[in-house]
Amino acid sequence: MKLKNIINNLAFTNITLANEEEIKQIRSIRNEKNIRKNMKNQKIILSKEHYKWFKSFKTSKTNFFYVIKYKNKIIGGLGLKNYNSNLLTGEWSFYVSEKQIFIGLGASIEIKAIEFFFEKFKLKSLYCFVLKHNIDIIKLHYKFGFLEISINEYLKNNRLINGLQSAVYLNLKKSRWNNIRKLLYKKYLTENEK
Repeated sequence: MKLKNIINNLAFTNITLANEEEIKQIRSIRNEKNIRKNMKNQKIILSKEHYKWFKSFKTSKTNFFYVIKYKNKIIGGLGLKNYNSNLLTGEWSFYVSEKQIFIGLGASIEIKAIEFFFEKFKLKSLYCFVLKHNIDIIKLHYKFGFLEISINEYLKNNRLINGLQSAVYLNLKKSRWNNIRKLLYKKYLTENEK
């Protein structure tokens, strides 16, 4: 399937606009075993905890969450936290239900999300961390221009409780993205895409 077609069918909706059923669907996805094993917090999320988490986005100026929809169906979540409006930095993450994964989806979300965050939040630098065992996601981030940085460099711009030694810390600067973006769009998003 062409990445362009996948991207055109993806939408990111602010979770504060979600209805009750959509909020429940996100909790269900967050609790999938394959998603939890790649999160910092790997325990089952109780309903009360989930609603507290959901409500936190209604007033936050630094943490944002979006429901990922593909062809209007909820398939996952996309977050930006530690947004610094002065330094124009933030830390992102995403996850997709194991029931919804197909070839090209991860790359499509990555492209669209990076563009979304750099444009909407005018970021100069985008950060993330990935647990070391999640090799496929680390490779995906490298493919889209992320570079590995030290935990100390990461912590200069991000609040992280108890730095994880079992994680890879990554950064993508807007200037680097602008160069890589041209190559990616030429390779994957032109009309000649195979």
